[in-house]
Amino acid sequence: MRERGEFDPFTPRGWGTIAGRFAQMATSDGVSRLLDVGCGTGQSHQVYSGKAAGYIGVDLSFEALARARRKFSAADWSQADACHLPFANSSFDVVAFSSVLHHIPDFRPALSEALRVLAPGGGVFAFDPNLLHPAMALLRWPKSPLYLSEGVSPNEAPLLPAELRRAFAAAGFIEIRQRCQSGIAYRQVTPRLFNALLSVYNAADWAFERIGLGRWFGTFILTAARKPKGTDRG
Repeated sequence: MRERGEFDPFTPRGWGTIAGRFAQMATSDGVSRLLDVGCGTGQSHQVYSGKAAGYIGVDLSFEALARARRKFSAADWSQADACHLPFANSSFDVVAFSSVLHHIPDFRPALSEALRVLAPGGGVFAFDPNLLHPAMALLRWPKSPLYLSEGVSPNEAPLLPAELRRAFAAAGFIEIRQRCQSGIAYRQVTPRLFNALLSVYNAADWAFERIGLGRWFGTFILTAARKPKGTDRG
């Protein structure tokens, strides 16, 4: 945040695509409180806006939260670690991980914390970069010979869908639903040189989704699941 300022990688259409999938996969009637883990500067707020009566965004970065507060003063923002959430058991109807699990080397404790703070029957949702997408595998996977570290935070790496499914199941979640998604248009990327070709990439990735390959090899993995009913504690 100190070096780059605002973090807003997607176009409004890109954010809208994620919001549409969230509405399909993870929402239900009567959502009173939603926790957005990894809210950053508040851009992910638009994914969940209007889906719950109460919204709380948490992030590790104080600078990011300061920007979020300036933009969305009516929302509730708090500095917190995804693996040690400062909330009581069964506090939320939905917990959303906004492109944050792939930043945590061992994200299993974060999923356990989500289960703990969810009310029985509550839902969890996550979106993270997909290692099966060609661009992610070639350019953003640390083991790739073409790996580009510029714009990548420490410990960040794309994930595999099966890896996420196993972790959600091991944490105790049920009714796990998952799909991959392309056509999430980027507004900007790093290295900055690539921005000159970004419109071409966005068009190609949109076509990737239209022909059906995005369902399996899309840019992002979308995962949704539920906490079992009758479970009062995580």
